Amino acid sequence: MESMKRFFRHAVLSYKALFGMLDPKAYILVMLLNPLTQMIFFAMLVNYVYEGVGLEGYVASNALLLCVMSSVFGMMTVVMSDRGMGTLQIVMASPVNKGVLFFARSVPHIVNGAFTAFLGLVFGVLIFGVSIPVESLLPLLCIWMISIFSACGLGLILGSCSFWTPSMHLLSNILASALLLLSGANYSLSVMPSWLSDLAKFFPLTRGVELTKAIVNEGDTSQFVRLMSEELLLGCIYFAISIVAIRYAEYLARVKGTMEMS
Repeated sequence: MESMKRFFRHAVLSYKALFGMLDPKAYILVMLLNPLTQMIFFAMLVNYVYEGVGLEGYVASNALLLCVMSSVFGMMTVVMSDRGMGTLQIVMASPVNKGVLFFARSVPHIVNGAFTAFLGLVFGVLIFGVSIPVESLLPLLCIWMISIFSACGLGLILGSCSFWTPSMHLLSNILASALLLLSGANYSLSVMPSWLSDLAKFFPLTRGVELTKAIVNEGDTSQFVRLMSEELLLGCIYFAISIVAIRYAEYLARVKGTMEMS
């Protein structure tokens, strides 16, 4: 019980350390308003292109994509902020299990990503007048939590790259655009070149978007277990890769006597 308390206490404290310096207005503008305007833009675009056909699925899937700001950029900031503030050496020298440590720091970003996605769904319902079946809300919550977990794993891989370079903004923006392109939220992956649709299978959110559309538009849950099992496995692989990268950086730090790998 005490270990669980420490786990969640560390999760909350690390999240406050990242965003505690922001006042509520800055948090709303960066973490909420910016993603919501993105969702409204793409929902209006697909509403015009597809003349309102299947709009519910497009609104819900674009709401899911709002988690990118929290899961990918937030998890990248976990490592970058430690490096920028000079606390990375203390974190890496601590005797705690690094896998548990960084997973604990990802929990608030998973919750924040789910909150942002849910808020986007509410805005979509209010603005576009679409109706989401009540019975689909629980499956959607499960789908979104697993998808956001997977996205956080990819974000932590991106964060581990900051051990080697302090300039991560270009790479993070490219990755965010790739997630938007390969998720299939605004068009079917079948219209893309085969190599791109195959590449999309190795990115998070793609399966979550597919299931979100199927459940909201058709109430189809036949692929739920298979796709969510694949997404959960993908997220676990992402976290495993990131932990390996972090342990390798820890090894190099001992050899070189510094955390500056670049």
